[in-house]
This record gives sequence, C-alpha cells and structure tokens, in this order.
Amino acid sequence: MVYHCICGGCNNSSKSGHRVHCFPKDKGILRSWVQFVKVRRADFSASSVTAYSRICSAHFKEEDYHSGDAKMVSLDLKSKRTAKFIPTAVPSVHANHSACPVPRLRDTVCRKREIATVSIML
Repeated sequence: MVYHCICGGCNNSSKSGHRVHCFPKDKGILRSWVQFVKVRRADFSASSVTAYSRICSAHFKEEDYHSGDAKMVSLDLKSKRTAKFIPTAVPSVHANHSACPVPRLRDTVCRKREIATVSIML
C-alpha cells in the first residue's frame, strides 16, 4: 500500500522513496504531531488521525533517528528508509516548496492538452 504525507503542501509518499511515519500512540507526542500539521492545515485535528495517516521523513531532522543510523545515512552506507526512528521524535521541519512541491493544476491541464494534441497528430 502506498502512504502519502498528510502535511499541507507535501506530496511525498512511500512510493516516491520517502519514509513515512505513523502517528504515535502516546497522547502527548500525538498532540505535538497534530499541532505541527495544523500549521499548514488548519482543518486538521486529533480526530482526523486514522490508521493510514502518515508524515514523511522530510519533516524530521537527522537527530530524530538513532545516532548510529543517522551517521550511516550521512555516509551513504544505509538508506534513510531503513534508519531507525526515535519514538519520541516530533516533526519540526516544514519543508520548502522545492522539497514538497504543490502541483499546479494549470500545468497538469496544459500537459494533458499537449499530449492529446500530439496523439491526434500521429
């Protein structure tokens, strides 16, 4: 199953190669995660969290992973996807738009039109 990051403006997913993390069971840490998401998604609340809600690795710092694993990742000896996550970590990085691009509807429509035109010509 492909999981998508629920942070506003982020299109990362497990399919795009990003590690995605489940919301924690601990109520205090869960509250912190919800507050983080609410910065960009005002409609989000603790009741919005489901078993499928995920936040991708782009929103966490290197320190949020076990120190040995973080060093291995920085040396390209280990994939960030397999690095062990610290369970008490809280997302703190609101990735810029280049890391989490927001798709532009107009570009998508123009691209589809361009493809349709080329198909007709062939």
